[in-house]
Amino acid sequence: MLRSVRERAILLSGRSSVVRAYSLRPRKLTLVPFAVIAILFFPLIASLKEQAALAQTYPAQTYPAQTYPAQTYPAQTYPAQTHPAHAYRARAQASRASRRAVLAQQQAPEKKYNEGRLMILGGYPGTTYFNLVHDIAAALGGSDDLRLIAVDAPGGIESLRDLLLLRGVDLALVPENVLDYADAMASLGPGLRERLTYISRLYGEEVHILVGPGAHSIENLSGKKIAVPPEDGNAEFTVRDLLRRLHVDAEVVKVAAADAIDDVRSGALAALVLVGGKPLRFVAALPKDGSLRLLTLPATPALGDGYSPSSLRADDYPALIPDEQTIETVSVGAVLVANNAAKSEESNGRIARFVPAFFGALSELAGPRWHPKWGEVNLAATLDKWPRFPAAKEWLDKTLREQTASVQRDFEEFLRANSPAGSPARTLAARKQLFEEYLKWTRSATGAPN
Repeated sequence: MLRSVRERAILLSGRSSVVRAYSLRPRKLTLVPFAVIAILFFPLIASLKEQAALAQTYPAQTYPAQTYPAQTYPAQTYPAQTHPAHAYRARAQASRASRRAVLAQQQAPEKKYNEGRLMILGGYPGTTYFNLVHDIAAALGGSDDLRLIAVDAPGGIESLRDLLLLRGVDLALVPENVLDYADAMASLGPGLRERLTYISRLYGEEVHILVGPGAHSIENLSGKKIAVPPEDGNAEFTVRDLLRRLHVDAEVVKVAAADAIDDVRSGALAALVLVGGKPLRFVAALPKDGSLRLLTLPATPALGDGYSPSSLRADDYPALIPDEQTIETVSVGAVLVANNAAKSEESNGRIARFVPAFFGALSELAGPRWHPKWGEVNLAATLDKWPRFPAAKEWLDKTLREQTASVQRDFEEFLRANSPAGSPARTLAARKQLFEEYLKWTRSATGAPN
């Protein structure tokens, strides 16, 4: 037993020595970093002490400032450095400028081409306004690089509405009674006289009322059917306007002229109304069989503005009117109108170029090649209460001054040739009165209005 106790004591003492040895080993390892640090810093500390000693031994030395001559160098230029975003914007601006230049180059001939092209509203094929605008376009062919493009139009109020609202339309032929009605009734809005301007009043177109033997006045048409050609808005408007003004209650129907004539003969229709410059070919070609006649339509105050007195004679329609007999009727003036509201400078420029060319072409239109009504156009005639296009007024004023000066020269020459030698000089008042009489005589000789 004692042996076992001794063995346990030895074993325990051995364990304790091992524990002590193990516990001492970490302490030896923790001293190593401090030793390394001491070895590294001892030389540094010694060097610092040596420098401090030297600083105490030798005072600081000062030296005078050294100056050197200024050196000049040529200016150097370097390419501008742009930020990538700036470079992108610059390229985009250059690209847009290039596209604009190309577009302007492409549009230049288009703009020049359109300067001499005007669009005018006439009528549908078969109507008098259709023929009228094509006459003007043909007379202007090749004149000062001008071209009149005729556009089909319904006529009546609708043509006036198209002139006011449709883009690209420069001119329109509009009946005088339509202008009067639209202005009085404000059917296209107020201030119509400020929104329109006229170039010229052309010739008047007569109202032709074809009836059978039983009708003797327009009042006899009350309660019956009156035919107008289809797609002739001017004729339809005129018939309805006349019936309204004269308080005649009749039904207006659209029937082709050739078919309507047979219905008038049979009594199915009371009348066929045509509006156009006399003589109308269709009416002139009717046979002289007594089945048809032209109804009298006298001008009365009830008709108001928009209508002018006119007449139909035997030389106009020999098959329908006996010799030396006259049929009273009314005419409606065809007016060449331009839009005066918000018109572009391009449109005004085109119309200003058109005016002198058209006025100059009237002498050709008055020739035998064209409708005889063209010879009745009087440019000096005015349209009351409506403004005239400035270029038209300027042309007329200039022409009047030139004609007056020419007549004055002829008058002075006439006086010199017809004044006896030694006769007393005429007073200024006498010369003026004589000149006015001379002007009246000249105008009457040429058919111009006094």
